[in-house]
Parts: sequence; structure tokens; C-alpha cells
Amino acid sequence: MALTKRIKCFKYMVYCYIVLLAVTGCAQIFLGTSLLWGHSGHYGVVQNRLWAPAALLLCLGPGTFILCWIGCQATNQKKKCLLGLFATFLVINILIQFLLCGWSLAMREHLPSSVEIYIDDSFVEFLDKFSRTKVDNLHLWNRMQSQLQCCGVDGPLDYRRLSLPWSCCSRPETAYESACDTHYKRGCLAVVSEQIKYTLLITAFGAAIIAIFQSLGLFCVVHLAILYGKNDNVYDNNKLSKKRQQQFLPLSIQDKRQDIPSPLSLSPTAPGHRVLKTSAPGGKK
Repeated sequence: MALTKRIKCFKYMVYCYIVLLAVTGCAQIFLGTSLLWGHSGHYGVVQNRLWAPAALLLCLGPGTFILCWIGCQATNQKKKCLLGLFATFLVINILIQFLLCGWSLAMREHLPSSVEIYIDDSFVEFLDKFSRTKVDNLHLWNRMQSQLQCCGVDGPLDYRRLSLPWSCCSRPETAYESACDTHYKRGCLAVVSEQIKYTLLITAFGAAIIAIFQSLGLFCVVHLAILYGKNDNVYDNNKLSKKRQQQFLPLSIQDKRQDIPSPLSLSPTAPGHRVLKTSAPGGKK
């Protein structure tokens, strides 16, 4: 009886933990999508790099929902092996998130040199097009400089041989015209580096916090699997003990048990069975 109560208690605790796990899955999807959306403003400048941590965090969200389904099935069906599989996948998911946290922090430390190389290459390509056409108003650099309110790689002096593009003007008089009184002072390298550092920091701390929340109910899952195993052993032992008791009964008792007919097999003429008398046709008894 005590074992049954413990199983029931831990069963409801695992259900509550699965709800918490589903909430963390929603957080993974929301956080990963938001970070990728923020990265889309400068993904071309950094040559489609540095987006992998946020994408991995986003991909872990659907995986967490699959884990929730496995956990519900294992708890409902009371299968120890399936519950152990659920716990194993859960540990792997948590470890991946801690590794993601370390990867994001390491990438953040080596960020300035790598971003500078990517931005310099992209800016040289933009200058080449700008010096030849001067009408590429929808170029990535024009959009980025306008949105991030920056100018050049290190500042407006990067355009010392050319006129400033319209995107460097803080208040352009006419759309897509470079004539302006004021322009942005800061370079885009510093702005993009700050944004990417912030994105990687949020990715690292978000993955770590979610992993901590997901590890809260791991003890309940493991303990419920152990209780299911004990319950199976108790059931098998009871079944084996009943079988042994039947084997060691005296032969006379076993013969009597075998000779006792079931109620369904009693014939109308068996002892103790009432025979209903019916009147014969024509009123004859």
C-alpha cells in the first residue's frame, strides 16, 4: 500500500514537471526566434556567420516537446524502460544546452577579430559598387547604416575619397540623397559587435537558465522509474509465491479443487440444482 501511494505521488509530480518542460520548450522557441530575427539585420555583413547558437537553441524547442510526449506516454503506461529512455534523452538535452552556453561565451570572447574581418571584406565590396554606380540605394550597407545609425566601418572617415551615402545622414533632406547637414559619427563595426555580443550573451544565459529549470524534475523521473521497477518485482514475487503455494498443497485438497465444478458447468440434474416442473400439454401433470 505504501509503495502504491509513493507511485501515485511521484506520478503527479512528473506530470507537473512535464508541464514545466513544455513551458521551457516554448521559451526556447521564442528566444531562438527573437535572436535570429535580431541577427537578420546584419547577417550579410558577417557572411552568414555567428547565427548557429541561436539556431540551435530554436531547434531544441521542438525536441523538448517530443520529450514531453515521451514522458506522458511513459507515465501513463507505467513502463520503466520508456521512462528510463525519457530520462536519458532529458539528460542529453540538458547537457547540449550547457555546451551551448559555453560555446556562446567562447565565441563572444573571440568575436572582435572575426567580426572585423567579415565587416572589412563586406565594406570593400560595397565601396567598389558605390564608387562605380552610386545608385545602389538598397544595398545591405545602406540599409544597415540607416537602421543601426552608423557610418562606415570605423566612422565617416572611411568615405574620405567619396561622398557620404544617404544612409550616413542622420536627417537626409531627400530620400536616397547624400546631401545632409549632419551624419552619424560612430562606425558600424562597434555597433554590430555590441549587438552580436549581446545576442551571444543572451543565448548563453538563456540556455543555462532553461537547462537548470529542466533539471529540476529529473530526480522525480528517475525515482518514478525505480518505483515502477519495484512494483513489477513485487507483482512477480506475489505471483510466484501463489504458484508455489498451489504446488505445495496436499494432493487431496488439490484434487478437491479440481473436482469442484464451476457454476456455469452445472447440469440441470446436478445436485443442488432446482428442476422446474412444467405442466404437460392438455393439463396433464
